[in-house]
Amino acid sequence: MRIISLVPSATEIVVSLGLQSNLVGVSHECDFPKSIIKLPKVTFSNIKKKKTSSDINENIKEILKKSLSIYEVNAVKLKELKPDVIITQSQCSYCAVSINDVRKCLHKWLSKKPTLIDLKGNNLKQVLQDIKNVGIKVGKKERAQQIIKNFKNEIRNIKTLLNKHKKEKKVLCVEWLEPFMVSGNWIPDLLKILNSQSVNSISGEHTVFSNPKDIKVDTIDMIIFMPCGYDINTTFSEIKKNNFEFKKIFKNKKKYIVDGNRFFNRPGTSIIESLNILSEILYPEIFKPKFKNKWWIKI
Repeated sequence: MRIISLVPSATEIVVSLGLQSNLVGVSHECDFPKSIIKLPKVTFSNIKKKKTSSDINENIKEILKKSLSIYEVNAVKLKELKPDVIITQSQCSYCAVSINDVRKCLHKWLSKKPTLIDLKGNNLKQVLQDIKNVGIKVGKKERAQQIIKNFKNEIRNIKTLLNKHKKEKKVLCVEWLEPFMVSGNWIPDLLKILNSQSVNSISGEHTVFSNPKDIKVDTIDMIIFMPCGYDINTTFSEIKKNNFEFKKIFKNKKKYIVDGNRFFNRPGTSIIESLNILSEILYPEIFKPKFKNKWWIKI
């Protein structure tokens, strides 16, 4: 079976299912595990390399204004690789090639068309269902079920440890710096498991624009920065160098940076680590800081 993954979360799922050797192509954004980086890239971005989140946002607006795609598929390379299965997504048009872009490429194929798997998880339940669906379609149903079972066991273990902590914590998770955007989708679900509430966002709903001035700062326990596509160093550097309005507003609040690109922006099997990272940040008195200064930092 020859598999092409057009989204990082799909690549992680395929590898977790034990099918890394079946991968013949990936997207330009796929970067984990490191062993897949040399695989042929079948997508590319029309976003210019910019220095700040504001620059990137403006570039995306320019692209959309011209009715162009943010990301594109290399149709020639896709066909050359002769995939049996292509995994893409319809969850976010800003994050990766959309399923409609892929369908346009396949429409011209005269030979047998590959199986197309669409990842569309917007909340935690749907993300787990995506893992199960991929497992079923690539003949790894039992392995997918085991991954889901392991995650649910981890949830139970965490809830047992938090049994005495009934006071709800309010957490503001930031998915973009300029303009200021608050994380949605599966992030509120992860926080709910940890007896916490995601401020200004709802489970299953996309990231929303927010004005930091409108946020009731006094009710927030902490802020966690997890910009889409950013690692810890990139986020830290941009916050440090720029005079963002929110820096003054949240000056006296606990603030943390996590590796958004690796653990919080891609709905795949690494969602287990996402939960563990949040556990350490929210409850340092209970969970040992195994991932501190590697996958999260305090600022």
